[in-house]
Amino acid sequence: MQTQLPTDLLAMDIREIITALGEISGIITNDEILGNIFKNFCIGK
Repeated sequence: MQTQLPTDLLAMDIREIITALGEISGIITNDEILGNIFKNFCIGK
């Protein structure tokens, strides 16, 4: 059975994943990247 995560929880998970990947790769990520992702998918509006 699949359950739906609320978009705010999903956004927090994605933010943590991007931050972790940035730390691993040495690239510092910022909110602009997340803003571009979320505006294209209408998440959080």
